[in-house]
Amino acid sequence: MDKKMPEKTLAMLLAKIAEYWDAILAVGAGLIGGGLAYLTEVKNGTRKWDVCAFALAIASAGFFAFVTYMICVELFTWSPGLSVAASGMIAHLGAEKVKQLLTQFFTNKLG
Repeated sequence: MDKKMPEKTLAMLLAKIAEYWDAILAVGAGLIGGGLAYLTEVKNGTRKWDVCAFALAIASAGFFAFVTYMICVELFTWSPGLSVAASGMIAHLGAEKVKQLLTQFFTNKLG
């Protein structure tokens, strides 16, 4: 029986992480941005503290940041660093506010 050595598995894992480092960083920025946005709403009194809502806000912001990162890199051909920054800002704004801005932008363009 040929067992893989843990060192080889760890090296392969680190190589994959290095390959997708920018995307991982974008998701991390999204998680932080979404968490900060939720905590700001709690501090301002517009929301009550709820652990489940906080977890949902962080998870959705992380996903939204990843999608934003991929759009910026693939569609707009921005640099990875700029795409990570845009992803963090978009996640901090929140999906609802971004949807409002996009709806307003396209309504003004088409209307």
